[in-house]
Amino acid sequence: MHAWFRLLGDQYAGSLRSLRSTRTLTTAGLLLAIQMVLSSYGVIEVTDSLKISLAHLALAPTAILFGPVTAAMQGALSDILGFMLKPTGPYFPGFTLTALLGGLIYGMAFYKTKRSVWQIIAARLVIIVFVNVLLNTVFLVMLYGPSRLATLPLRAFKNIIQLPFDCLLLLAVSKAMRRIRLQPVR
Repeated sequence: MHAWFRLLGDQYAGSLRSLRSTRTLTTAGLLLAIQMVLSSYGVIEVTDSLKISLAHLALAPTAILFGPVTAAMQGALSDILGFMLKPTGPYFPGFTLTALLGGLIYGMAFYKTKRSVWQIIAARLVIIVFVNVLLNTVFLVMLYGPSRLATLPLRAFKNIIQLPFDCLLLLAVSKAMRRIRLQPVR
């Protein structure tokens, strides 16, 4: 247990240290731009509160390359910029929190690891269950009222159906990222 906490501490320290690099900031900025394009044009809107998006595919490389701190910041920025560029309702900080948590979870799962298929499935499953289905549904209920709770089964079904496709796409992104060799930040 102590080794696990030490590993997490090393991950956060390394990720935070990488933010001092211009290369990290520019690469994360480019990946953020890709994420913004994917969140605008790579979305299938089933209903106003049920969307299928590929934006997480641009967040995973940031998590792989730069860790949980940078990925969490990119997740939060993508939500804020997404609202500013294409608002679909009132701004609600809870959705910024869930975007931040998605980056944080990817960063904890993917940074400085080999990224096995099971790791990818576990990370995506945690995000689907706790972030997409539970937290986002709670925030929708807070924002629009208890009638949104009726969408919970549909939201859960959509996310479970989408899980294998997301995992396959994340696996492809992970394999592509293995070929990228960035020099460590000092």
